[in-house]
Amino acid sequence: MCQQRKIVMKNNKLSVFLFVLTCSATILLLEGCHKDNTRTYTILKPVYKDKASVIAAINGNATESFSHPGKIYIKDNLIFINEIDKGIHIIDNSDPSHPQQISFLDIPGNEDIAVKGNILYADMYADLLAIDITDPQSVHVTGKVFHFFMEREFVNGFQPDSNQVIVDWIKKDTTVVIDQNPVVPPIDDCRACMFMLSDASSVPATNGEAGSMAKMVLLKDYLYAISERHSLGIVSVTNASSPHFENNISAGFDLETIYPFEDKLFLGSAEGMFMFDVSDPVQPFSIGTFSHGRACDPVVSDGKYAYITLHAGTECGGNANELDVVNIENLDQSQLVKTYPMTKPTGLCKDGSLLFVCDASVVKIYDAADPSDLKLLNKINSNEPYDVIAHNNVALVVDADGLYQYDYSNVSNIRQLSFISVKE
Repeated sequence: MCQQRKIVMKNNKLSVFLFVLTCSATILLLEGCHKDNTRTYTILKPVYKDKASVIAAINGNATESFSHPGKIYIKDNLIFINEIDKGIHIIDNSDPSHPQQISFLDIPGNEDIAVKGNILYADMYADLLAIDITDPQSVHVTGKVFHFFMEREFVNGFQPDSNQVIVDWIKKDTTVVIDQNPVVPPIDDCRACMFMLSDASSVPATNGEAGSMAKMVLLKDYLYAISERHSLGIVSVTNASSPHFENNISAGFDLETIYPFEDKLFLGSAEGMFMFDVSDPVQPFSIGTFSHGRACDPVVSDGKYAYITLHAGTECGGNANELDVVNIENLDQSQLVKTYPMTKPTGLCKDGSLLFVCDASVVKIYDAADPSDLKLLNKINSNEPYDVIAHNNVALVVDADGLYQYDYSNVSNIRQLSFISVKE
């Protein structure tokens, strides 16, 4: 079995002014590159709905086309695909050659997914919801943990009323004239706005399996999540339909992803990998770290080795594009085995001795029998692969243009089974 960040700033007039002032200053620096002295901004005005109404409306809508697919999760014959900040697609994958979209759960602010038995856990901005998906076309919310994802209390710099949910944004382009003094674009009639340069050219309940980009995972009867950039949040799901908050601990710095293996958690961060023992589920303790240069880094492990991809050009900083293989047999003294150069790797997974790595425009498949000497067996040409789960000789690849499935039973002759495309 194998296995994006919002700008946070306080909502007050001063911080909005300073943010825009910074943007304006940047524009002045670039003015010499343009023939005119105007700049266009996009002002986003939030659209609200009452939180109780939003939760009550999560009932399994008619299927929707993919638009911006994100995280992937599998459970039995079902695939769950996050539609970034919009909700979750549910797909019947009984026949990987003919997957059927059966439902869409409209969950504003959703980024992550986990499933235990017939209960799906999903974030709705800062809140954690438990949803009964026994009938994916007629679901209902059974439990809530409010204010769990602390970092997402702010949305585009604004902290909404706790009784409301931002369900959409109204976009309005505003052109301003840039002179020697910084110009603040006019603020629309909204309680919070985000400004950015506009580029006109651009049975027993069992757990499922998350991709390597997950920030929320299940391990036995507990849900673990990156609740804030430096914190690990813990929720008991012993009673699956009624999650209960247990603890929140400091777990490292600039945390990005989380991966479970046996009784351990591997947290990928912009600075390294943090390893925790969860033999006491509500009191995890650190058992080791591995540091690297700054970069975003999902991680997977097989118990003996951890595989970490580092990629540059993101908010994490750094310029490394590589795959690090780390020996973790002695957890308090983990050692780098070897670094493999990559183009711009993201998600990865491991199935037996096969290692799958999303890298720029391909998915690479390696023979990882000897981690110090990975052998490239094949490549799957793709567009912008984000994450991959390989299971039962079927690789599911989430790409910028949709969801692909491949038969890799014969690694030298990989066959595409199906494709669900992003709407144009």
